[in-house]
Amino acid sequence: MKIELKKYDEQIIEWPKSGYHIMAQYDEEEIIVYQSYRKEIGEFAVKNQFFAGEFSLTRMTWIKPNFLWMMYRNGWGTKEGQ
Repeated sequence: MKIELKKYDEQIIEWPKSGYHIMAQYDEEEIIVYQSYRKEIGEFAVKNQFFAGEFSLTRMTWIKPNFLWMMYRNGWGTKEGQ
């Protein structure tokens, strides 16, 4: 799947104006969302199709507004466990 890119001022017109939403791109085979967590958490989720294992509901989670913010928060992929 090729990620579709749009400028922010063009994309914001299409986004919902209120409520809670998960922004993603998808087709019949894939869903792409921005997320950042340790490899073990992702592997468990893919294998079992739910979050558990090393995933914790008591740990603070950051909503990533875009890819660059996610990369900044995880030290550009250099922080331990990223």
